[in-house]
Amino acid sequence: MDVPQGAQRQKQQIVVVGAGIAGMATAIRLAAAGHQVRLCEANTHLGGKLTDTYLGEYRFDNGPSLFTMPDLLEELFSVAGKKLSDFLEYERLDLVTRYFYPDGIVLNAWSDSERFASEANQKTGIPKSRLLRYFGRAGFIYETTTPVFLERSLHRWSNYLRAIALRGIVRLPWLGTHISMHRFNALWLQEPHMVQLFDRFATYNGSDPYRAPATLAQIAHIEHALGAWYPKGGMIAIRNALQQLLELMGVEVLYNHRVDEVLTHETRVTAVRVGEKILDADKVVFGGDVHQLYERLLHTKLQLKLKQQDLSTSAIIFQWAVADTHPQLDLHNIFFSSDYKHEFKQLATGKVTDDPTIYLYVSARKNQSDAPPGCENWFVMINTPPNSGQDWESQVAKSRAQILKRLEDVLQASIGAQIVAESVITPVELEKRTGSKGGAIYGNASNTRWAAFLRHANYSSRIKGLYFVGGSVHPGGGIPLCLYSARIVDELIHGRQ
Repeated sequence: MDVPQGAQRQKQQIVVVGAGIAGMATAIRLAAAGHQVRLCEANTHLGGKLTDTYLGEYRFDNGPSLFTMPDLLEELFSVAGKKLSDFLEYERLDLVTRYFYPDGIVLNAWSDSERFASEANQKTGIPKSRLLRYFGRAGFIYETTTPVFLERSLHRWSNYLRAIALRGIVRLPWLGTHISMHRFNALWLQEPHMVQLFDRFATYNGSDPYRAPATLAQIAHIEHALGAWYPKGGMIAIRNALQQLLELMGVEVLYNHRVDEVLTHETRVTAVRVGEKILDADKVVFGGDVHQLYERLLHTKLQLKLKQQDLSTSAIIFQWAVADTHPQLDLHNIFFSSDYKHEFKQLATGKVTDDPTIYLYVSARKNQSDAPPGCENWFVMINTPPNSGQDWESQVAKSRAQILKRLEDVLQASIGAQIVAESVITPVELEKRTGSKGGAIYGNASNTRWAAFLRHANYSSRIKGLYFVGGSVHPGGGIPLCLYSARIVDELIHGRQ
């Protein structure tokens, strides 16, 4: 990279743009390395998508609601010389998700794979051994691909010459890159309920299981072998822990600082401009949606054209303050559509299906103070295409009625009458809040076998000193991948990649 090996610990002025999880983690790492770090955030709060909302006495987590791979947070705090346990408590979930199928089957996806396999066998008839073999193959894909595709830059040839990378390349035919996730699941599972369940994992990065490569099957291993967790106090506790660490590390956090321009001289970054204020910088790390940088902030002939890729899905989100309890529900709940393939076909054409899969998250199941006694806080989400000018007002009304009917039919309760307060978030609102193009939650989708390689690199090959972290660049969206991107940029800046 542009920092000589012998000068890699020289104190530098670094500006990080955007205080989402990736931006916060990067600022912490760079401050721990001795640099002077300023973190610019356009809002009055930190966290990016990871924030929360109150409707009276009801609290709702916004953005991520599932916590996996806490070891990455443990490592980040260790780099800063701290213990995560001094800032955040979290517990492993015994039951990860409860699935409701249109034919009446209710399936508990236990974190313990043996217990999960037993329940699946009882409810769907799938042989336990078949499901356990599937978990084994998902684990193989994870163990092989993680050191190659997640932990290091895909855009530096030297990374492909390492022994572990060469081993991964040799194993490519067994990693599912050549077939879709749905085809892979159909071949390995051979049971429609289970195929639909494991197809859903493609949505974890806003992709389509009928087009995305089967390498995404590794998500099943992450969730059911490595485990899913819940932080005490809700997902917002993760943001709060990082915010405390930023302060302890001496990072200068600049709230209400919307960056208007990234300044360059010849082929090098020199500063960022916020209104009339100029913040000098030896390095700039951009943590927002990469489309913003090229469309609004970077005025130079050296900028690259973004490769054309599908944007990930967006969402319509209802936050409902419900004045009752529903024991059929757990923390995470999925109500499947009757025709999954049709749902994704509709999304691909820019439409929302009339029969959407519904995600329902009730954090009060674990954090009782999130709702008054005898009440629940419902975070209800359906996948939508990103915003391209659709009539979202009309769509919200239509989807709300469809969702309520389905939930009322399944739960045998008058949910609509129990809603005492409501907040609605559309792709337009998501775009305004987060800067994500079209409100696409995960940046670009992974709907081709080459998607991982087509994601934007974590550094600019044309503008020295310009780096990228967050969900719109390599390796992708979600808390774990954003933490990986922060580690990658730290290592690139200090010559370790």
